[in-house]
Amino acid sequence: MNKKDYIEAIDEIKVPENLKREVLRNMDKKKNKIALSLSLSAACVAAVVVGIMIPMHFRNTGNKIVKPQEQDIVIAQNLPNIKNYKELYKTFRKLQKESNVGSMAKGILSTDIAMQESATINADSAISAGASKSESSSSSSNSTSNNDFSKTNVQVEGVDEADIVKTDGNYIYYVTNNKIVIVNAQSKNVIGRINFYDDKNINEIYIKDDKLVAICDDYENNDYVGTYREDRIYYGNDRRTVARVYNIGNKRNVKLEREVEVDGYYLNSRMIDNNLYLVTNKEIYSVCRNYEIDELKEEKLLPSYTDSVIGKAEKCVAYDDIYYIPGGESSSYLNIASFDVTKKESARISSYIGAGEDVYASENNLYVTQTKREYDMSIGFDGISIFELATKIYKFKLEGSNVIYMCEGEVPGSVLNQFSMDEKDGFFRIATTNSISWNDEEDTNNLYVLDEKLNIVGKVENLAPGERIYSVRFMGKRAYMVTFVETDPLFVIDLSDPTEPKVLGELKIPGFSNYLHPYDDNHIIGIGEDTTVVDYGYGNVVKTTGMKMALFDVTDPTNPIEMYTTKIGDSGTYSEALDNHKAFLFSKEKNLLAFPVTIRDDSTGKYKTIQGAIVYNLDLENGFNLKGLISHKRDNVIDGRYYDYNYNTNVERIIYIGDELFTLSPEMIKVTDLKTMSELGDIDI
Repeated sequence: MNKKDYIEAIDEIKVPENLKREVLRNMDKKKNKIALSLSLSAACVAAVVVGIMIPMHFRNTGNKIVKPQEQDIVIAQNLPNIKNYKELYKTFRKLQKESNVGSMAKGILSTDIAMQESATINADSAISAGASKSESSSSSSNSTSNNDFSKTNVQVEGVDEADIVKTDGNYIYYVTNNKIVIVNAQSKNVIGRINFYDDKNINEIYIKDDKLVAICDDYENNDYVGTYREDRIYYGNDRRTVARVYNIGNKRNVKLEREVEVDGYYLNSRMIDNNLYLVTNKEIYSVCRNYEIDELKEEKLLPSYTDSVIGKAEKCVAYDDIYYIPGGESSSYLNIASFDVTKKESARISSYIGAGEDVYASENNLYVTQTKREYDMSIGFDGISIFELATKIYKFKLEGSNVIYMCEGEVPGSVLNQFSMDEKDGFFRIATTNSISWNDEEDTNNLYVLDEKLNIVGKVENLAPGERIYSVRFMGKRAYMVTFVETDPLFVIDLSDPTEPKVLGELKIPGFSNYLHPYDDNHIIGIGEDTTVVDYGYGNVVKTTGMKMALFDVTDPTNPIEMYTTKIGDSGTYSEALDNHKAFLFSKEKNLLAFPVTIRDDSTGKYKTIQGAIVYNLDLENGFNLKGLISHKRDNVIDGRYYDYNYNTNVERIIYIGDELFTLSPEMIKVTDLKTMSELGDIDI
């Protein structure tokens, strides 16, 4: 294959719709990924600022802004908080002067909301005869005596994470095409739908007893007004995050009980027992330099929220509940809302001038990270040198519906995702990749252990120079880290002494693992991509050759072994499980491993794709044993030149209830016998 063929092959790859959707969502999450400090000469600043329009968003809704709601927000560490509007305005002006030029040109984003209770609930009649008229639960809990059903694949036991599908063993709740479909898992009937017709886009859900919590986005696009000159005003996108609580005790008469709406785009959330913790980022793009402070209304810079428990009117967060963390500020708000979904108590909202990216939660604490990069642009725009890269860590104590800011810490480098973090016995562990310039050859990888006050007490640094972290998993007193550039080193790191972490063993193999999942205390599953190094005549290129799964034996941590491995498809094969752990289904008790996949097969010289779910048996005696492929397409295999993808038949999640496997796509839910892999039927949704 020559260079031209290689480029043409890349161009022919079509990105799956669900990947596009995930990327777009992650773009929102990563907008504040970089907190930049620019070192510019005065001449450079003048040259850049001359050509910049600083737009401003004005809200003109006619909605009454109610005075801030008083709350009992507790701060363990003495943080400075904003005293009044003048101080808030000056704070953002100062931050934006110190921030990067790009953020100055985006305009101010302010949001507005009125409480809308317009979710339409359609109780569809049962598809087959014999279904009872009432689908009420027999008790306050929807749980069944049958506990043999899959749960969301979460990072920490006892800390639930939202997903697009939930089941309690009796019913399946599935988010698709901006609605929630409720399915009776026994009768295989759709018995209800919750449709969202009010411009709210549903992301994911929680189920807690007879409550369903829907996490939604709410935004609207506005227009340009004013002239083309510097007084031009831009009405930008209004972004809000909404948590709707439904009573699902009667599946045919689902009722909206509560709505909490918070400024900012959805970052992440967790639920512990009955308490929901919602984290958002509200961006303040720029405070227009053409307007004096007296010309701007107070609510334009204050974060706001609504809570139907206390009324429909929009409320501003009180100044006493707006804090800034010295050294971690950016021109935005990190908002945290918390409330008990079973009680009619007002939500607690606190705001911090700063931003968040990745969220990790134990049963007792919530951690939010923010990456800082500082650039020295004195060498000119054709070469920007990073001289500092660090991750800020903000720690919040969780006490019921109370979220208490505790402290902040900082470590060199940046984190990959939530699995780069962990808490054990009061110590916080975090793995980072440190880039000290634009040259990837200088990347290094590190693991830090921090005490309860987020002071570094132990560290392992400079692992795998020139490589980057692709996956991390903390398991008790060990950490497993995968880095990659041409081969996949798996590092086994001992954390039994928090003050002296050390590398025990290392295994180098082709390919890399994007996600690591525990099999048991001494074995770990890796799912990623197989690779080969190819010389196209202009240097070595690492080429992916398909997906790969491996089972690692770490019984002897000084000598990790790739015990079993299996390959799936050819280059271009993709699974959402590579980027989203919630798409990965594993049950050691059932020897079951399954995930959605789009397989590309080039063996015949034509591009063939198989789209659906792939199901394996996995045990220590036999390794990976393919049980079957489940497709929601009628013909299973598509021949053609281009990479084929159909959103409606794309399997998004796989769950099990007893010995039945349910594969879910926007078009249908297919039911398969786990023992025989025979099709039992499908449910149109």
